[in-house]
Amino acid sequence: MPTQHCLCTLNYMCAKNLQHPPQQFKDPAMARKRTAAFTEVFDGDRRFLRFPSHGLRNTRDLHTLLLEAAYALQAHPEFDGADIALWDCALSKRVVQQEVEQFRVICRPAIARRLRVLDSRVGLPEHNQNPAMGVQPKSALTLPTQASQEAVMATLLHRHVRGLPGLTMEALVEETGASVPTVYQALRRYANCLAPRNRDDKLIQIQGFSRANWWEWMERNNRLSSVSFVDRSGLPRSATRLAKGLARLQRDDLAIGGLMGAMHHLPALDATAAPFLDILVHGTARSDLSFIEQIDPGLQRSRDPNEPAHVVVHFVDRPRSLFVREDGQNWGALADCIANMQRAHQTHQVSDAIRLTDKGM
Repeated sequence: MPTQHCLCTLNYMCAKNLQHPPQQFKDPAMARKRTAAFTEVFDGDRRFLRFPSHGLRNTRDLHTLLLEAAYALQAHPEFDGADIALWDCALSKRVVQQEVEQFRVICRPAIARRLRVLDSRVGLPEHNQNPAMGVQPKSALTLPTQASQEAVMATLLHRHVRGLPGLTMEALVEETGASVPTVYQALRRYANCLAPRNRDDKLIQIQGFSRANWWEWMERNNRLSSVSFVDRSGLPRSATRLAKGLARLQRDDLAIGGLMGAMHHLPALDATAAPFLDILVHGTARSDLSFIEQIDPGLQRSRDPNEPAHVVVHFVDRPRSLFVREDGQNWGALADCIANMQRAHQTHQVSDAIRLTDKGM
């Protein structure tokens, strides 16, 4: 084994041994000898290695798979990255997320940046399909693995506007997928809107969210870029018709947001119809957006900020999407819908939505 290796392998094994008995881990050299079969994939602008895994049952096998992918990336610097595609994984999504995050910490940045873990329970790229097992393509998601302070507040806002009870610190960490330090930072930043806690009541919940709180949260939440699509045929479909096309996809990782989503959550909202369709994608800005063609083949990506859009895609970059399924459709969380409207400069509707949430809808 080379002395200058891509991984701090011994550090990784030692760190994991603090949590598990030593006999649960194979020697890294042994793991390297049983290199997993991988295929080379070229999807037009990205050349990478694909590592398929079926029926993963324990963290030890996940550790070995991660090591094998990292060794391969070290041996093949000409590839853009490696995708580990998980089918029928028995580990919870949270456990997979935690193990991958811990592995990334001990990887050299050049390796960590090139390694992705995709899960069939959330969506796999078309080139990572498993035809033998009947997995249908969804999207090339780069799954969100970290939660920001805004993601923590999105969860509390979601529960606040829906009249749900508060959460304990432990439950909030579990619900958001955020680290404890991130949760504490969020609570400090938005301390003025939280209900006071005492020894008998340890629940964390929003007592009131002022207009200033809303605008601060929306400004920070909207830092992710959005993607616009237009129909230049001269006969564009209405937002309602496009939404029906979205519903036909039956995708858990897609939802309606923006004005249409806000009107669903707030029937009293002062608006008549959405001028375009806002789509929320549970994923990062690197997610595959080829599903747009399934909704309407006439839609084309637009990079002109002054061109009126017919569809705008926003990314929900946090471990929990907070989507709600009602009336045969997925709907984004109301807070996300309001943030989408703020991005679109629909100031009147934003103000009215905030007013309605303050009144308890």
